[in-house]
Amino acid sequence: MTDFVPLRVYPSYHFDIKRSLRGYWIARDRHGLAGGTFLTRKDALRFALIESGGDSARVHAYPAAQAARNTKRRHPWAGQLS
Repeated sequence: MTDFVPLRVYPSYHFDIKRSLRGYWIARDRHGLAGGTFLTRKDALRFALIESGGDSARVHAYPAAQAARNTKRRHPWAGQLS
């Protein structure tokens, strides 16, 4: 019998963490494969680190002021449903 032990495989997620205009923290994979909405920055960072296998080089957090300016986008259907 061999002593083969399989290695853990983690997907290569790269997360961006930004604050939304409504005050929530968004952790989103750059390819849209994983993500979540959190009340605190700490929770968003914890989620991203767990999902990336603890590799902090794959987690990029932005200051709240910068994130609010960069995430101001209208939904393509905004205004058409009324």
